[in-house]
Amino acid sequence: MTPTTVRTAAPRRGRAPLPLFPHEVPLPATFGDWYHLAAGSLGLAERRDSGVLRLLAGLLLVALCSFGLGAGVGPALAVLVDGGRWQGSDVAALALGVVVVLATLAWWAWYRRDWVRARRLRWAWATALRDPRVLALPADRHAPGHPDPETQHPYRRREAPEGLNPYPGVRSVGGVAGALDALRGVLHPLALTAGVVLLAGALGQPSPGARLAVGAAALPLVLAALGGTARAGYRLARSTAVAALQRDDVARWTGWRVLHGLAQPQAQRPPWRRADLALLPLALVGLLLYLGRLTSGTITTVHVVVGVGLVAVPVAVLLGSFGVRVLRARSGGPGVGVRLLPDDVPPLGPTAVPPGPARLVLGGEGPGGTGPGGEGPRGAVRVARADGGEQRLAAVALVSGVPHLVATRRHWLVLDDGSQVPLECAAVRDLRGAAVAAGLRVL
Repeated sequence: MTPTTVRTAAPRRGRAPLPLFPHEVPLPATFGDWYHLAAGSLGLAERRDSGVLRLLAGLLLVALCSFGLGAGVGPALAVLVDGGRWQGSDVAALALGVVVVLATLAWWAWYRRDWVRARRLRWAWATALRDPRVLALPADRHAPGHPDPETQHPYRRREAPEGLNPYPGVRSVGGVAGALDALRGVLHPLALTAGVVLLAGALGQPSPGARLAVGAAALPLVLAALGGTARAGYRLARSTAVAALQRDDVARWTGWRVLHGLAQPQAQRPPWRRADLALLPLALVGLLLYLGRLTSGTITTVHVVVGVGLVAVPVAVLLGSFGVRVLRARSGGPGVGVRLLPDDVPPLGPTAVPPGPARLVLGGEGPGGTGPGGEGPRGAVRVARADGGEQRLAAVALVSGVPHLVATRRHWLVLDDGSQVPLECAAVRDLRGAAVAAGLRVL
């Protein structure tokens, strides 16, 4: 298999085949081969998941369904709702509308048959470098390509004198631009707002038949825009999660470089930055006020109160969820409650700690000495796992990742034998304070 060969599933009639999932593809000879394979596969998945043709197909769906319901089904049924009798033209319009709607929905079901697979493939290949077996592959110095695969994961570049790539990860070949996903994040909520306005106008019609006719024409726009808005939010959430993992990697291996004298410590990201994206509901306030002006011609106190609630409630729920996690981490016994994670890089030392919930107790009696680079005194660490097992470790440092929007913050306990123990802990101040008190270097 050449570095640019993309392994695909069996071709389906009338459409280019999607690639296989990463776990379905055998490992190539070098890390560069895998990177080029991931870049090509990610491009195929992105085009299917977020291509511009999907927008045009969605417009066609809305237009045909609105025509079928608004020009055929709605007016015909409105005759019965208003107490009238069907005429020949009403029956013909109803039949035409039903045929158009059913044919359009059948075509849409065929067109979107592999969207779920494409969405899963997109995020699987976006994180395809986070496999210890992949990161352990030998380097390919003869055909690095552009970009050089060896610069795209901090683990592979951790010993480079020029430092880490601040923007690691897989760069898709032939995929969609981020602006197209951002455009969806704007267009779909606006279309949903327009559909809601039309439905509100339908409810204001004088007769039941008129309400049914206008509402039937607006229903396809509301449903299609609602689904598009949900998918746009999903893409934003997954993109944010992938970017956060990449920033965690940079923070982790920057800490490794600091401990080995290859870099200087970086300033910690302030905790309040976690709530940055929680302010996104501000956009909903503008849409709400716009809707209020269209329906009533003025902005009332109710509009303002609801708008403020759209901003305050998500922020309060977000920050409150972290407060609950902190309380759980503090309760339950000595030390701090953590969740030990399986490592996503090849082992850096001989010590391994099974993943799962545990209590981490830093300090107390333990062996003395210094770390591998003379970084400072070793700290005694006791890991009490939920299954009753216990391990005693000697650590030299605690490296913290960046604050996440929703997920619990990740940390890495660096042991004196070079091993690292990845973990999640919401009580960041407690954990870092205990590490400082135990004599560990905190990065």
